[in-house]
Amino acid sequence: MRLRLHLTSPLGHGLELEATAEDYLELLREWGAKGYRPAPPPPGGYVLPLACAGCFDWAFLGARELDGETVEAFGFRWRRRHLAGRRDLPEVVKFSRGAWQFEEEGVEGKRQGYVTLVRFEGPGDCGGTWCRAGQGGR
Repeated sequence: MRLRLHLTSPLGHGLELEATAEDYLELLREWGAKGYRPAPPPPGGYVLPLACAGCFDWAFLGARELDGETVEAFGFRWRRRHLAGRRDLPEVVKFSRGAWQFEEEGVEGKRQGYVTLVRFEGPGDCGGTWCRAGQGGR
């Protein structure tokens, strides 16, 4: 089975790659490390298990980690926020940024104040799929 990956360069140029089911993750990681990214995040951001929060490979999003608290992706800087679980709310680690006045899509929160890139929440095992090389989820 052949897969087609549609990526965007850091300057906005489209790139189409053919992959197999076996090598598409490595191609995503390789081109993502060069700054190539997938389509913009969906409203509310990508959602992965909480176990992936410490090992996620940002190259899959064409992003780079600036430090443990900040990631640069899609032309913005996203800050890490850790929301401890309490009562009926689960523990969540997310990377989000403040919204601009002109933005409508993907904006959430009180008075439409922020946009989320990725949320790590809930049960599940990373299984090493989305982790940096040599690391695995808990």
